[in-house]
Amino acid sequence: MRNTFNYLKKALSNKINVLERDSEVGYVEFDSFKTDVAGEFKQKKYLFKKKSFWKSDFQIYREDNKQLIGEITFSNWKRKAEINLINGEKFTMETRNFWGTQWRIDDVNREVLEFEKTKQFWSNEGTITANINDNEKMGLLVLLGIFVNFVYERRAAAAA
Repeated sequence: MRNTFNYLKKALSNKINVLERDSEVGYVEFDSFKTDVAGEFKQKKYLFKKKSFWKSDFQIYREDNKQLIGEITFSNWKRKAEINLINGEKFTMETRNFWGTQWRIDDVNREVLEFEKTKQFWSNEGTITANINDNEKMGLLVLLGIFVNFVYERRAAAAA
């Protein structure tokens, strides 16, 4: 089953909206003064918490019951991240081109999500194509893909 979503981040905003047919179905919101990041997709809430001050890795929690459900390990050398869920599923997210306007999330067997940035100036906009039957997992991976990409964008902006 193929699902298509759009994402939109307006200039100077810390919130990235996820849209399905022009209605908001989720978001990822960075806090200006904290390292924790909140996300929601179709009423399922998640929290991405930085593991430690020295490492850029994050733990993934269900916000409703604070249950740890996974971990994100960022690569220091290239735009790539490993997503490991507690249930044993593993995903890899990496860019598909030099400019970082296209990226994907793969599991062991196939590509499950594809992201493409379509606009970047006063706002960041793009499309997300998901090939997952499990709606909850799809929502989590959509949020993780947006989160990981914007973490790398913030790193690049800070280094410039």
